[in-house]
Amino acid sequence: MDLAPSAVERILVKLLDWAVGVSGPSSVKLLPEARRLFDQNKLYFGIKVMEKSNLRFLMVDEVAAQKYLLPNGRWDVDYKYRHARDNNPFRMQMLISDRDERWLSGAQDHLVRTFRANLDEHLHVQGYAGIGKSHLVGALVECLQPYKTLVLARTDEKLANLLRRIKCDPRELTCSTFRKFASKLLHRRSVESKIFRVKVGKEALAQELNIIGVASHDPLATVNICLRMLGRYCRSRDYALSLKHMPRLHKTLSDVDAMILLEYSSRLWAYLQANPEWGRFTDIEVLLMIKSASLEGRLVSPRYSHVLVDESQDVPASLLQILERGRQVLVTLGDEYQHGSDDVAVRARTVRQSVVGFSVRSGRNIEDLVNPLISRHSKKAKEAFEGSRHADVGIEEYPEGFVPPEGCVVLTASLWDTMKWAIQLRDLKCSFSFYSRDEETKLWEFMITAIGLFNPRFHQRDEGEVHPYFSEWTSWQQVRDANQFDESFLWVEAELKKGFRVSDVTGMITLVARASRSCMLMRAGQAGGMEFDNVLLTPGLLTTMQFKDAYEFDDRICAVYIAISRAKKKLYLPYKLIDWIKHHDYIDFREKHIH
Repeated sequence: MDLAPSAVERILVKLLDWAVGVSGPSSVKLLPEARRLFDQNKLYFGIKVMEKSNLRFLMVDEVAAQKYLLPNGRWDVDYKYRHARDNNPFRMQMLISDRDERWLSGAQDHLVRTFRANLDEHLHVQGYAGIGKSHLVGALVECLQPYKTLVLARTDEKLANLLRRIKCDPRELTCSTFRKFASKLLHRRSVESKIFRVKVGKEALAQELNIIGVASHDPLATVNICLRMLGRYCRSRDYALSLKHMPRLHKTLSDVDAMILLEYSSRLWAYLQANPEWGRFTDIEVLLMIKSASLEGRLVSPRYSHVLVDESQDVPASLLQILERGRQVLVTLGDEYQHGSDDVAVRARTVRQSVVGFSVRSGRNIEDLVNPLISRHSKKAKEAFEGSRHADVGIEEYPEGFVPPEGCVVLTASLWDTMKWAIQLRDLKCSFSFYSRDEETKLWEFMITAIGLFNPRFHQRDEGEVHPYFSEWTSWQQVRDANQFDESFLWVEAELKKGFRVSDVTGMITLVARASRSCMLMRAGQAGGMEFDNVLLTPGLLTTMQFKDAYEFDDRICAVYIAISRAKKKLYLPYKLIDWIKHHDYIDFREKHIH
């Protein structure tokens, strides 16, 4: 069967010709015949088949308008061209040179014109998901002198994506990741692995710094908590480490224990400052470098006139502090809803603020999902999100036991949820994949640590195998107390009771396949800035269990926002999103007061 749009259109032309050309009472008419042959199951699977073609269905109001018909009631073959032209969001032309141009949406064009007219003003853009922020950064760069412009992105992947959208010669433009930028400010060369071969163990470090533990935490767990505390300090603008940087622990420390932890963290900070090469063995190396540069009063080179930062919701306040010190015009573009926690660095009130809410990736049906989430968040921006008429993202509610199709990205709530789905896919003998090899390795490490804590007889762990998630705990009971309200954790615990062991994890590794031939597993919070054809939200992500407090619910709103706005073609939901929101409107948080 030929599913090419041109072939389908020829069939449509014949059907409409039949409807118009029929005459006489005895002739078979189109509508009665269609009703006679109608089969709901065939329609469902027929639509599934059509999804594989490059076809678009008209919206209800477009069907009612009947602009696709000629005056004689027949199909207008030119309608598809008019429809594509009228619904193309990129209708505003931006001339770059005599030989090059860039096309922008109306919202993007308005922002670029404002920027061009005020090149000496700082600017922050809150851009919702799918507005084309990278495309917009490219347009802003083209308003400037490339050799005087510095562009920053958090990771190499983000930077590579940005460079694809910038049309000027990349050799004339300075682009850098946060890591490289901080390293250059510190005049620090990266240490080759062959020079620094021996990894300093955290337990050995605890012994060297005389960290003997605090409260119920052993020395290793205490070092891990200290690193979390330093991470919060490094993200902040603060000059001194203090108790305000204490991470949220599942069990609150006494005042005495909190002071002991602060002392340990101060010792660890001094050690990391004296031995910066050890930072590579922590999860906060880049933050350590940025904080050091900030405390040393480093500045952006005066040869730059403008600094542009993409995905600015990921910018720590300490980096913003460095950028604001210089004389450069600072332009930041980000989406605060793609950063769940409440530590998003905020620009000064004197900075020009702009909101771009028109999405070129998501359609009106995604708009109907996003806006209720935005309205429900307790703190973040409340400007409306607007979907594009040209974007078709199908939404389907999947039943229990549903197996995602090949190439679908399964977005989970937590590592427990990811582990649950990996085990379920194994039981179904379905292959799965991960976004990166590092993410795959970390999940196996997480699973093996969980098995070792559940029953040490199954697996004797050493320090190098302990996943950072378990940094606070030394027993399974502690893990259970902290996760007892997570339905995915309870499911995994039941599997462990049935005898799930390290050998099962080893067997699962054989099911890992290429992303195009499998389901990709990823936590929703990690998917910010990405886009995928098909996306599935797990029941764990849209949990119906009570949240601890408003902070936890706000974090989940952001994770769900990220997840539903990643899809370009198909979005699979376990149930209606509005029902999920209403459900949590009617139930209380487990803790009525936010601490």
